[in-house]
Amino acid sequence: MYLHRVSDERVVFLMAAYKVNVSLPEDLVSEIDGVAEDLGMTRSGLIAEASARYVADVKNLSAEERRRKDAERAEATFKRIGAGLAPEDIQEMMDRLRTDRTRGASGESTW
Repeated sequence: MYLHRVSDERVVFLMAAYKVNVSLPEDLVSEIDGVAEDLGMTRSGLIAEASARYVADVKNLSAEERRRKDAERAEATFKRIGAGLAPEDIQEMMDRLRTDRTRGASGESTW
């Protein structure tokens, strides 16, 4: 990987490139060419950057979806645990959690 300075505001990291053939609608190619020209990029550079951003977005959404599902599973688990506890046990747990949160970084726990 090496740096390629396009302008004072824009630096691009270039890596080994592979040639691929893709079929795109003619009007999309025209739009890509226009945007690439406006940005001082090549068609290939614009498509590579757009593809990289799209892949990153998909990965981020996948990670976000995993976090959401983990949170839903945790909530369901807490509900199952809570269903087996008496109200006074739940209150005691909440009081301990509040006390621990108040103590903050001291590291002490009431558990």
